[in-house]
Amino acid sequence: MKRPLRVLTVGGLALAVLLTACSSGAEPSASAAPPSGSAPSADAPTAPSPDAQPSADDATAEPTDAGLASDPLHALALRDVRTGNEFTLGQLAAEKPVLLETMAIWCTNCRAQQHNVVDAHGLADFHSISLDVDPSELPNELAEYAEREGFDWRFAMANAEIVSGLRDRFGTAISNPPSMPKILFRPDGSVELVGLGQLMSPEELAAAMGS
Repeated sequence: MKRPLRVLTVGGLALAVLLTACSSGAEPSASAAPPSGSAPSADAPTAPSPDAQPSADDATAEPTDAGLASDPLHALALRDVRTGNEFTLGQLAAEKPVLLETMAIWCTNCRAQQHNVVDAHGLADFHSISLDVDPSELPNELAEYAEREGFDWRFAMANAEIVSGLRDRFGTAISNPPSMPKILFRPDGSVELVGLGQLMSPEELAAAMGS
């Protein structure tokens, strides 16, 4: 009666060993791997969206004063040959009247008119600009001329585009320095050619400025 019981016990142990060996070599369950196409964990870092990056339009820019813009000539950009500073006629005209004279270093009429402008500044408040329209002259030569004569306003060189624009508006005489062309830019936006071919006195210049 005891012998059959011992056989059953040995058989049961053999079956247990066989089951253990099979289970140790089994493939991992498919449920152990993350499902295909599943969303990343909320804790996982994600790349920033391009839309989240600040654009150039979002940058805060300092306000700029463009001055008057009612006339195309207001946008003409000139550079002071002594300081290197760039300015537009519209910026200056927004502050007070601007007297623009086309000239050349060799022009004695221009020099005489400019000395009258010096005195006119004692009678009226306005900006002066002397614009050299001779393409053979150089910025450093113009700067030396202004220093030598004691003129303390802005001196600039005209390029072909500027000369062409002035000619279209006022005629070819604008590029003839001995005719002493003078263009007045007023704060109300108006632009006028004054005293063409005329040596204006300090009093006449002051009167043209509204003083």
